[in-house]
Amino acid sequence: MEEKFDVVIAGAGASGLMCAWQCGRQGKKVLVIEKNEAAGKKILASGNGRCNFSNLQMRTSCYHGDKEKIGKILEAFPADKAIEIMEEIGIYHKERDGYLYPYTGQAVTVRDFLVNACKRSGVQFLFETKVAKVVHKNNEFTICVKGGVKVKADALVLACGGKANKPCGGDGSGYLLARSLGHQVTKLYPALTGLKAEGAEWEMLAGVRMPGEVSLWIDGKKVADERGEIQIVKDGISGIPVFQLCSQAAAALDAGSQVTCKLDFLPDWDEEKVQQWMEKYGDEYLQGIVHKKWVKVLEKKKNLAELLKHYPVKITDTFGMERAQVTAGGVPLSEVYIPSMESKKMKNLYLTGELLDVDGICGGYNLHFAWATGVLCARQIAADQEA
Repeated sequence: MEEKFDVVIAGAGASGLMCAWQCGRQGKKVLVIEKNEAAGKKILASGNGRCNFSNLQMRTSCYHGDKEKIGKILEAFPADKAIEIMEEIGIYHKERDGYLYPYTGQAVTVRDFLVNACKRSGVQFLFETKVAKVVHKNNEFTICVKGGVKVKADALVLACGGKANKPCGGDGSGYLLARSLGHQVTKLYPALTGLKAEGAEWEMLAGVRMPGEVSLWIDGKKVADERGEIQIVKDGISGIPVFQLCSQAAAALDAGSQVTCKLDFLPDWDEEKVQQWMEKYGDEYLQGIVHKKWVKVLEKKKNLAELLKHYPVKITDTFGMERAQVTAGGVPLSEVYIPSMESKKMKNLYLTGELLDVDGICGGYNLHFAWATGVLCARQIAADQEA
């Protein structure tokens, strides 16, 4: 006879671990099934290893997706709740410009303390194991994994993550499970990654980091802009401002639109000031305002004042899912109850985190959404099983 659990969670990422701990501390018998050899691999990579786990500036404008439903989730789990929960498992935080980090500055602190909190609450783990099939019958789930092992559960949480960042486990298998249980999956795009660009200059400029502003233009119309450190790589442009625009660019490219980014080297100067500088000093002193590698590119061109404010970059592609930090697209929020995260297609089935059609900008927003959905579905599971 197969072992029976109150809750089985597919995925030991941020939302899965948070949900497991919350269910375990309420006395539920919990099993977490994880395809990787260890929990929280993506947590370890977050924030360049520092784990920017949330942000005090928690706004719906920082997310792509159904803004109204995202707003209800954030209202049910604001930033101060993320701080409170981290302190409950022993993690003190530090804040920089609204960005929240563990006081140690190490992502491993968050991962390890969260796993330990799960274990103290009796949560069981099954690593290097992938869910192959789920059968729902008589209000009970039978979860089949490779090797013929089966477990049963009253509630099933799909916290499988997305398709981005394969080295951390992103393989898209969660979307197949969601579809098999009656859910739709919207088109998937890479988010928080760089953009490939047309032109021969990028190889020569590779390695340059420059402050500036990037604007995104789709079919000749400006749709967004972001400011920060722009990084030039051998096949295009990268850095946080580019990451923030990536999912919009990816969707536009997929639709066959013409996608262009324009670089503003001097976003704090208006066009008149740039023109006056160039008239006074000319291209002979160009290195006084731009990186010397850029000088070699710009000095061969005309209308330098115009180019310094609107350098055109024709975008041909993104860096792809392999190099993306997050997946855009997924199961629509319209298919889950908000804020409980319970499926509208099947009773006692829950979907969390990156599996859903929500992606945030850089700054702790994606991890916050993972914590939020993990906590909220655990609350509902507890309420349902106590009823």
